[in-house]
Amino acid sequence: MALTQPILYSQVAFDATKEHTFPFNVVGGDQVVANTLTIKNNTTNETVYSQREETFALAHTLPANSLTNGIYYVATLTTENSNSETSVASNAIQFYCYTTPVLVFTNLISGTNLTTSSYNFEISYNQAENEPLEQYSFNLY
Repeated sequence: MALTQPILYSQVAFDATKEHTFPFNVVGGDQVVANTLTIKNNTTNETVYSQREETFALAHTLPANSLTNGIYYVATLTTENSNSETSVASNAIQFYCYTTPVLVFTNLISGTNLTTSSYNFEISYNQAENEPLEQYSFNLY
């Protein structure tokens, strides 16, 4: 048997200061024993991360602070079998890294209880790279 081309799943924007997992899949072929994730700056095409990880898991863990927030990246992944044979590169995926936004209730005083059945909440949103808020949902108990 031989290795098949891995399928790297698309990623939503994430905070580069935190560890992040890139899941992938392989259909058929040899048992995967290692993978190499390669990430390039999409603007300059400079390789900013390329590491091999020995694992049977179909995922690669990117350490915190390996990338920079506010940058658009492109990633590919190769897999390796027990004979040290390497697959062809996966599909390329593109993603952004953004600082985690901050949502704050601006009209609530910490430690107070709401004594009415309805309340008009006021919220502020701040995101360092000025990424607009697309949607949100609050579940209050």
